[in-house]
Amino acid sequence: MMKQFTGLIFLCIISFFSIGGNADSSLISDLCKHCDDPKLCLSTIKSRPESGEFAATNNQIEIIAISVASSDASATSAYIKEKLSHEDLEPATEATFEDCQKNYQDAVEQLDDSISAMLADAHAEVDVWLHAAISAIESCATELESRGGNDAELSKRNEVFFKLCKNALVINKMLS
Repeated sequence: MMKQFTGLIFLCIISFFSIGGNADSSLISDLCKHCDDPKLCLSTIKSRPESGEFAATNNQIEIIAISVASSDASATSAYIKEKLSHEDLEPATEATFEDCQKNYQDAVEQLDDSISAMLADAHAEVDVWLHAAISAIESCATELESRGGNDAELSKRNEVFFKLCKNALVINKMLS
């Protein structure tokens, strides 16, 4: 009898969370459909484990969107660091990668500041920090094009980062 009761409680809990997950999923969909890249918005936010249990409010979804961009920037920073470890880089390429590395480190800090501002429900500050992160990576993109060291993978990563930040900006504008 106790096993059946425990099984019933377990099923009730699972049902409750799956119903909540569907609600969260529609909340995420509602916000993402307004973004420049709704598919990227949906896939990146839903891929985060916290999106199911944490994303009960619009603000929490925005925090996830910003943290996705921050994770992306950290991964790109690691990619650049690995590229810089090659000793056969041309001086112009090395200088470009070093500047991009600094830009991505700055972007991660600015996105962390965005999350702090979001936690304080300061949407205007979030907007400022997100634009600062975008500006840092625009500098990297400009250097890749003008100075040399054009790296197709880094250019692609820059584009994804822009889209992630722009998605977070759209969500922020909708909430402010």
